[in-house]
Amino acid sequence: MKPVICIAGPTASGKSAYALDVAEAVGGEIINADALQVYADLRILSARPTKSEMGNVPHHMFGHVSGDIRYSTGAWLRAVEPLILEVLARGKSPILIGGTGLYFRALLQGMANIPAVSEAVQRETALELEREGIGALRERATDLDPIATARVLGNDPQRLQRIVNVAKGTGQALSIWQADTRPVVPSRFAKFCVLTPPREILYDRINARYDQMLRHGGLDEAKAVFDKAVDEGLPVMKAIGLRQLRRYFDDLCSLDEAVEDAKRESRRFAKRQMTWFRNQPPKGVFLANRSDRDAFIKSVKGLMF
Repeated sequence: MKPVICIAGPTASGKSAYALDVAEAVGGEIINADALQVYADLRILSARPTKSEMGNVPHHMFGHVSGDIRYSTGAWLRAVEPLILEVLARGKSPILIGGTGLYFRALLQGMANIPAVSEAVQRETALELEREGIGALRERATDLDPIATARVLGNDPQRLQRIVNVAKGTGQALSIWQADTRPVVPSRFAKFCVLTPPREILYDRINARYDQMLRHGGLDEAKAVFDKAVDEGLPVMKAIGLRQLRRYFDDLCSLDEAVEDAKRESRRFAKRQMTWFRNQPPKGVFLANRSDRDAFIKSVKGLMF
């Protein structure tokens, strides 16, 4: 069979264009591995590839989930496994592309079959975060599951809430559940790379892309999401760029202030993504320039297992 190709990297690193180049060179189909690009509600603000950017290459699992759904890594993994097999059966390489490290780790290392946690438990944890702050949430997560909490870099409320929710909702720590896993794609069948443009170039791209989002209807898209009155605790509402615009629509800041805040938070997010891919499994080949990328394509072109 052909290899499963994984292309990761921070926001605005050029993953979509590079994936298209790889797909055309090796004969592949592109599968989304970005937690925000799954949402139909965020076509613009998640920088989902346009039809012209998709070229003639099949793209899968982009914009297929409504924003009022609590989509998870587990849901993505259950959907992507049969799709990968279908692409391989067609004699093509599945090319997974995105910036969500948890998706890639679950794909290549496996994910525990954790029972669903009740909405009541999730609401209780969300209220604790709102009332006591992120510091108290991390302390609570550390008390319940020090192993899983130690893997969380910085103040990541979504992951810390998950640690607390699993411990409270199932009676067993997340790290214990995670100890019994199997990979969907064994690493020996995968080729994993991370795009790493120079930081100055990446930050310029982030700034320019957010301006472009607003020119192409980002404000209207954000308003449509807010008009749906989606639960604030759902993942779609945590999208960088969306939550900053919420402050603007609530008359808490000017549009210029919201835009600058969104750009700043996007740059910080890109930095966290790079830290993740450099320090967390799976380990990939880091591609900093065009010659690196050409060499990667050459290494997988015609490769079979």
